[in-house]
Amino acid sequence: MRVQALGCSGAIAQGAYTSAFLIDAALLLDAGTGLGQLSLERMLEVQHIFLTHAHLDHIAALPLMLDAVMASRTRAARPPINVYAHAETIAALRKHVFNRVIWPDFTVLPTREQPVMQFVPIQAGQKIQFEDLPYHIEVLPAVHTVAALGFAVQAGAQAPAVVYTGDTGSNAQLWRRVNALPMGALIIESAFSNGQSLLARAALHLTPDSLRQELAQLDPSKHFPIYITHTKPADAQAVREEVQAWAAAGDEAAGGDEPSYDIRFLQCGQVFEV
Repeated sequence: MRVQALGCSGAIAQGAYTSAFLIDAALLLDAGTGLGQLSLERMLEVQHIFLTHAHLDHIAALPLMLDAVMASRTRAARPPINVYAHAETIAALRKHVFNRVIWPDFTVLPTREQPVMQFVPIQAGQKIQFEDLPYHIEVLPAVHTVAALGFAVQAGAQAPAVVYTGDTGSNAQLWRRVNALPMGALIIESAFSNGQSLLARAALHLTPDSLRQELAQLDPSKHFPIYITHTKPADAQAVREEVQAWAAAGDEAAGGDEPSYDIRFLQCGQVFEV
């Protein structure tokens, strides 16, 4: 399974794009500004989009992508793109984006009978399979300021999972499920530096210190890459240094009480295999 971090920043700047993760060719997790890095030809391959929540940095490119692909998909008589999201996320998108004021309603375009997009409501605990793809998707809980979800993606029922937490604060329920999965990789946020901890708590995001507390709930017998995402550009260097400080302490204490993690910092455009 090939994972491409089209966007993994918590905001935009030169070379920084917001959350969008392409799994192989047809499956997309979130649709932030990173989606714009795909060519039109590669956008046309995307058939299933899973949204973690309705915040702009995770959905910003979805309306523009639908506009870009509609004519080509219609000529080829392709089925609608499935956009999976929490019911509250779908309601927010209908009201605030696809409302014919901010953007056209692509659930009825080019025609009501053959739209370019259809919404599919999902909820935590749900498991999804496809007729056209081999993946197994499990919908995971997230704790955020709006209704939010995470996802575990497997290339088969027993294959290693890529878990994408989306935006989340402290989330004990998530770790219980992660510890039961055959893990291949974890993509988890650390949006702010420790100096922004009050803001992070209010916004239900993680800092390096709270990330460390969350990871302490992992089964210590499991070892897999942990990819840091969603760092705000202004805090990126501080977050890296603060995470590296306690990750290095764990390496030095290997064999002792301090856990050791395989921490990696995602870069926009980076590709990894699971």
